Amino acid sequence: MTARPSLVSCLRSPNFRDATLAALFATLVGALTLIAWFSPAPDRVTDRGLYEMTAAQVIVPDCSDLQCFRVLVPWVLGRLPGSSGFRWKAYAVLSNAAAALAVFSLCLTFGLSRRAAVMAAATSAFGFGSFYTLHDPFTSDSLMFLVGPLVTNQLLIGHSAFAVGIVGVLAKEFSAAPLYAFSASQAIQRRWGPALRALLSGNFAFLTWTTLTIGLMLKFNYSWGYSGIGSANVTHGAALALWMRDQSARGMLSAMFNEFGALYVLAPVGLVLAPRRLRELAMVSVPIAAIFCVVQQPDRALWNFHYLVVPLGALVLERVSDGLAWAVIGLFALANLRIGAQLPFVPPARFALGGSVLLAVLSTVSALRNRRRSSRPAIPNVIHEVGQ
Repeated sequence: MTARPSLVSCLRSPNFRDATLAALFATLVGALTLIAWFSPAPDRVTDRGLYEMTAAQVIVPDCSDLQCFRVLVPWVLGRLPGSSGFRWKAYAVLSNAAAALAVFSLCLTFGLSRRAAVMAAATSAFGFGSFYTLHDPFTSDSLMFLVGPLVTNQLLIGHSAFAVGIVGVLAKEFSAAPLYAFSASQAIQRRWGPALRALLSGNFAFLTWTTLTIGLMLKFNYSWGYSGIGSANVTHGAALALWMRDQSARGMLSAMFNEFGALYVLAPVGLVLAPRRLRELAMVSVPIAAIFCVVQQPDRALWNFHYLVVPLGALVLERVSDGLAWAVIGLFALANLRIGAQLPFVPPARFALGGSVLLAVLSTVSALRNRRRSSRPAIPNVIHEVGQ
């Protein structure tokens, strides 16, 4: 008579894990599709026209904008059937759902629990950056949100991410950043082989982006335009200076805080609780993130590094009760529905944002207390032992 497999063995089986990932992906796609459907069109000038021209014509002679050089996404979407709006919204939904799934896998690679990985995936999918690209999908950002965790996970498990980096820079130059961050983290550990391979991959990706940029400039008279030239003018503050010039001090602080919200409270504590690999990657990514804040719009550039910040937050939330953890994530998502997806019928974000920050503070206190209790040595029952 054949013995039945145990429940534990069923939960650990690859088929169960595949089914769990498929269910998680389907749930996220459904939720993001609903949000994208109700998110209104932006009431400001966007890059939609430029991306649609690139999608339709492939090459737009004399194109004069930094976005002209981010060609991969419009080239691919332009070859697909359906209306332009549908294609770009679908691309944003699928990319952000896939990014959340990549964050889930990355968390497991870091050694986090499945519970923490699910929380991180939900936080990634329902974060500011994800929701904003549902509101304005005509951007390469959605793909970059996927590239970060995907490249990092591939490198951590010992696989090559060379091809992803090379192809990714055709969409946006950020694709090389995870390669450089991984190289730096491996150098800290004196693992020179992986560090050198990642560095070479990052350099090849950078050279690919440089070749594309110069080729389009020489062959088709492309140029970066005013914003692109300003972004490259590092000695005068680059894009950061342009952004600060157009913002009030209150507007800048609000935009920067809204990007991560409650994660600003959770992540620093998560850094203390994090396994070594995650902590080192997060630390070496700080100067890289600072560079992107200078050469790109800072209140949106930072979400490219969500794949490191979100797991740090999940490390705190996994140490508190389910009710408290999911209340933080729920209020975090509710705030982003207004400031990211900009749904008009959602309550003002300040209430949800304030509530999520308050609960995040309670979570950090509770997580640190639980950590302190678990680290205390057990006191033997001396009386019981003597009696024996």
